[in-house]
Amino acid sequence: MKCIMILAICLFLAGGIVHTWAQGATHSIQIPETKLELKPGDGLTKVEAFCNICHSLDYIIMQPKLTRLQWTATVTKMIKVFGAPINEEDSRIITDYLTVHYGTGK
Repeated sequence: MKCIMILAICLFLAGGIVHTWAQGATHSIQIPETKLELKPGDGLTKVEAFCNICHSLDYIIMQPKLTRLQWTATVTKMIKVFGAPINEEDSRIITDYLTVHYGTGK
């Protein structure tokens, strides 16, 4: 008898959930549109063009302030390990930009 009561209650509750779902209740959320803007400077267009191919530019601003050597190693890793299509001259320009604007400057 107890099992029948529990089953009846479960079916009643499930019916209410199904009824609400079947009514087509919709919910929506509004995702804010934000455009990340990196600091202006020489090399910005190269950074936006090449870095944004593989990852969000948020990754740049989330980094701690790196030295020139560390930014060079990071850009080299993107090229050699992840296959970023960046030539040597553009690599230098990108590293210079990152060092000046998101690094220690050294």
